[in-house]
Amino acid sequence: MKKKLLWAAGIVVVIAIVAFAAGPWVYKNWIVTDADAELALPSQTQGATVDVAGNWGVVAGPSTDDARTQAGYRVDEVLRGENITVNGRTTEVSGGITVTGSTLQSGTITVDVASIRSPDSSRDNRFRGTNIMDTAAHPTATFTITRPVDISGVPASGARATVPATGTLTIKGVERPVTTDLAVARSGSSVIVQGSIPVTWSDYGVEAPSIGSFVTVDKTGSIEFLVNLARS
Repeated sequence: MKKKLLWAAGIVVVIAIVAFAAGPWVYKNWIVTDADAELALPSQTQGATVDVAGNWGVVAGPSTDDARTQAGYRVDEVLRGENITVNGRTTEVSGGITVTGSTLQSGTITVDVASIRSPDSSRDNRFRGTNIMDTAAHPTATFTITRPVDISGVPASGARATVPATGTLTIKGVERPVTTDLAVARSGSSVIVQGSIPVTWSDYGVEAPSIGSFVTVDKTGSIEFLVNLARS
């Protein structure tokens, strides 16, 4: 009887060790879904049907997941030696731009950070907490253009063009100057803008969370957005 108990206890210990060692693999391959593909301009666009000059407001855009207006974050994690990429997004995006001639004179994109969701509700709860985004106090983030942007190179044919933009990124109430490349296309009666801004979380008072030795979140990541605009 004693030998049977020892044998059973040994099996329990072995199972515990295997579960501990295999946990990250199971989490990565069975629990965590793959991160969404990086945001990009639609592969197919049509020629512009309206002049680019004027005021443009953010609209929802197409209903497809990869083309609708959306914004969020992308960051790498290390899960006990296993590298994974995670992201969260929201379609709650507002704002607009003003174009004079072929110059983007001003523009602001506002993201409802409190509504950002990932496939993991526990991660989302931590994300909204005081140590990370503190969305109760800072429910939105903004990107504001601070220097005129020359968009004369964006063709009316619908082909994409890349333009450099300088602005201010505000996260958790902290403003930082940023420079980023924007992918822009004129398609039908719309203007579509896509961008990804690298960030160091601590620059914005955001604590990259770690859960003991189990999960370590990278200290850098990116804020990504895809915005459809219509004349307003």
